Amino acid sequence: MPPGPHHHRSQSAVTRFIRPEEIDALLEPWVADPADRRFLTRCLVEEGPLHHRGANFVLLKLLGDLAKALGADGRGSGPGLPVPMRLPPHLRHEGGEDATYPIRLPEAAVERLAPRESRDFDAIVDCLADGPPQHAVANVVMATILHELLDRAARR
Repeated sequence: MPPGPHHHRSQSAVTRFIRPEEIDALLEPWVADPADRRFLTRCLVEEGPLHHRGANFVLLKLLGDLAKALGADGRGSGPGLPVPMRLPPHLRHEGGEDATYPIRLPEAAVERLAPRESRDFDAIVDCLADGPPQHAVANVVMATILHELLDRAARR
């Protein structure tokens, strides 16, 4: 019988290991504006359910360390797709479209898995960019870094 779920983590235990400044620093090659990085960092590790904040920190920190070790510099992302914030109706501007996050989903990352303008391409974009900030922003940041790392690996 598998062990039961862990519900013993305290908020202080999780928030103690989350260091937002490290997430901000790892975003720098892909997000130049400090205010944009601060907003994205807040979405990733300071808002939403505690387990998402902790998981985002751990996964992004490990991926960021790998990107740094391999010399990723943010120049390999290419054109990107906007990532809508999916604001609730009462927060949208009348007649306006959703605001977007200050990071874009690299089109080439999605094209690794499905041809552009295919149903699969659109479905992948929806899966990566939809959801609350702690999901959508984390997915896009991870896809962005992974895409650059795969490009670097292919050039070796």
